[in-house]
Amino acid sequence: MTAQDMHDFLRRRYRRRSVLRGAVLLGAGAAIGPVLWRQSGLTDVAPIGPRWVSFGQDPASQMWVSWSSGTASGGYPAPPAPQVRWGLDSSYGSTAQASSAQVPVPAVAGEPAENTYYNRVSLTGLAPGTTYHYSVSNDGVSWSPDRVFTTAAAGKPDFRFTAFGDEAASSARAAPMAALAASLKPAFHLVAGDLAYATPHGLRIPDVTGFQPAQWDRYLRVVGGNAAMSVPWHPAVGAHEVEPLDDNGYAGFITRFAQPYNSASGSPVVGAFSYGNVAVIRLDGNDLSAQEPINNGYTGGAQTAWLQSALEGYRAQGSGIDFIVVVCNCCCYSSNTVHGSDAGLRDVWGPLFDQYQVDLVISGHVHAYERTNPMRAFEPTMEAAPGSTVRPAADGTTYICAGGGGNGLYRTWYGSTGSGDGGSTAAPRVWQWSGGATAVGGIGKPVDVVDKVRGYSAVRRAVFCCLAIDVSAPAAAGHQTTMTIRTLMPAQTASAVTSIADPAVIDSVTLVRTAGQA
Repeated sequence: MTAQDMHDFLRRRYRRRSVLRGAVLLGAGAAIGPVLWRQSGLTDVAPIGPRWVSFGQDPASQMWVSWSSGTASGGYPAPPAPQVRWGLDSSYGSTAQASSAQVPVPAVAGEPAENTYYNRVSLTGLAPGTTYHYSVSNDGVSWSPDRVFTTAAAGKPDFRFTAFGDEAASSARAAPMAALAASLKPAFHLVAGDLAYATPHGLRIPDVTGFQPAQWDRYLRVVGGNAAMSVPWHPAVGAHEVEPLDDNGYAGFITRFAQPYNSASGSPVVGAFSYGNVAVIRLDGNDLSAQEPINNGYTGGAQTAWLQSALEGYRAQGSGIDFIVVVCNCCCYSSNTVHGSDAGLRDVWGPLFDQYQVDLVISGHVHAYERTNPMRAFEPTMEAAPGSTVRPAADGTTYICAGGGGNGLYRTWYGSTGSGDGGSTAAPRVWQWSGGATAVGGIGKPVDVVDKVRGYSAVRRAVFCCLAIDVSAPAAAGHQTTMTIRTLMPAQTASAVTSIADPAVIDSVTLVRTAGQA
């Protein structure tokens, strides 16, 4: 039974609690499903919780500011007057009213409390390449400490972004990993799914055993307090974001995270934005995954059709986009013994990545690091050792699993690799659909089999790590533009990150394109 089936079952069987609170406009293409928003007139005031920021559809002029109030266990009414003040310095000068919501959940026997309020406001008309100060309040009287965010520069700037997945909320691992990302001063950060682990185990019908909404309070304190209050935070969903809620299990995710979504994808959690000459596409692999099949085929092929249209647009002459980065959770290629490769995604999206010359696919799910040799038509085109240069237009797509964001590591591997951790003599395995993978979902049942694709692993390490990706803009059309990917490993033990002061570079690769060539 799917996550949506679960919610429908619970809604029919039990009384739903009334949670809804007015409406907020998310902008063109945004999808918020059943989540309604309102501004409250109550007087009791919850403490100001963690804050996080994210780009709107135009990163040069739009920024979402979000924060939480209260906790999942409750005790406070809605914030009476949530608002943000902002300006070019800490005297601010502008104020905007925010909106508040709780996650709508069915009321069932033993249901864990979900009483946190999530507040958000969209700041628009901002100047490109400008640092703004901001502060938030639940009542217009008590304000949070001053923080800053920076809009995207106009044109095609040089910039850096960071990425990892599979965080959880450990103070010993997830917190220093978030701080490491922030210390690199990225323009934005991508999360390849599996954030808080509020659903640590597979969902079961009809109960919600294992569902821990309070884990989101912990997660947001970790990332908000260490990075996301100033670094635009852009997560994709993984299997652990599917909760026993509406919108195919994503009502909680879209209540918490304001960012560009596109309803044409058929999914409430899929979207894209561009920064300089780079396009970033966030996909939902749960739609196709053979390894995590709970939402199999829920978009009815709309996500893949939207993906093809988006890729075609980015590769059109004059789009201004040179590099295309895709972010999703499950791995098209992984030689780890836990999870491994997922042909549900690979067989459907891989040919599109080839056709439109996607440069980089960032995944998580496997709690380790692995980079492939450049791939085309399910085959490596070259051996790309650390320090190599890859030309995606000719060589193919580089796939990176960056699942060392803070959760416990997966340390065992199948087969061999070009560099890094050794493995067993057994061949890598892949999850696939017994009747084949299609854009409208897998046919048959998921099966775990020996993978026929070989030789893809270039580098692999079971370590906590962060991708630092530096984009060098072209001087003009026809000139060279580069994307240099470094994998940074902070000092660590098997169970903790002990220092982020001088992270080691354990892998690097440079992607090179000629600007303006579709």
